[in-house]
Amino acid sequence: MDKIRNDSGFIPELCLIAMIDDEIIGYILLSKALIGKNEGLALGPLAVKHSYQRKEIGKKLIGHGLKKAKGYRFEWVALTGGDYYTQFGFESALKYGIVIDDNHPENPYLKIKFLNTNREVSGNMRFCDSFYDENGDLL
Repeated sequence: MDKIRNDSGFIPELCLIAMIDDEIIGYILLSKALIGKNEGLALGPLAVKHSYQRKEIGKKLIGHGLKKAKGYRFEWVALTGGDYYTQFGFESALKYGIVIDDNHPENPYLKIKFLNTNREVSGNMRFCDSFYDENGDLL
């Protein structure tokens, strides 16, 4: 998290924390990302303390994060994850010709949610720099 917070793609207002009685029980982070030259957001990490899982904390964090992202006028949010995220409107990025990079041309886990009606983005997705190792490989 420290590496992400020090990245130029970090947006403090899109780092959300769930708390109960001064205890952090979950968090979500949305950071700047690019698809081609189109700026949007990457969702992740998302974490909920084990003892609070299956209590819709994650759902609430995602819902609130997406609402804030739309308020900041970002056009899309992307993530790598499974079918869980389809309930929030995420769909396969491959459908739109969006890939992580040329080394991962058919990653079935890359998902995208458009926050408006513009779906005219395609190409390689680039997360903020903190998501890559020193060789430029996605962590």
